Amino acid sequence: MSIREALVGVFTDDPVNWAKWAVVFAILIGGYFIAIPLYKKVSHSVSLERKRDIARSRDHVIKASLVRKHPIGETGHYNWRGYYRYTLDGEEREYHAYFKHPATPPVYLYLYYLDDPKKLFSYEEFHYENHKAAILLPIIFLPWILALAAMVLLGIERPGL
Repeated sequence: MSIREALVGVFTDDPVNWAKWAVVFAILIGGYFIAIPLYKKVSHSVSLERKRDIARSRDHVIKASLVRKHPIGETGHYNWRGYYRYTLDGEEREYHAYFKHPATPPVYLYLYYLDDPKKLFSYEEFHYENHKAAILLPIIFLPWILALAAMVLLGIERPGL
């Protein structure tokens, strides 16, 4: 089987169908010109770094000191649980942080809050950012979604299906 026969087998021998496929591939490639900047913008807007910067601009920063640390996991590849003490409104409190290997708990940890000082977070500790995946997954597949929509709207003939 030659390359020409293989292409005709996939895309048919109709020149109009070939033009439709060219439009679909152009939309697929052009979709990345939309998806990449959109991904960067949305990723930054839901990032912990952005929240930290907002808290710093409002001067909502608390310095906490390491009280104790506890290793978790295999020897030589420890994850760490750090316990920090800080003072807020004259009351001494404790903050628990998780550090994934190879990071170890620092002596001082900066804690941030946006509006409520009871909802503290730190930028330095490990965070599972599952919420970002749920938001960014459709953006990652946006070019393919647009290409499939173009295939349906153009009514492309697909031989063998």
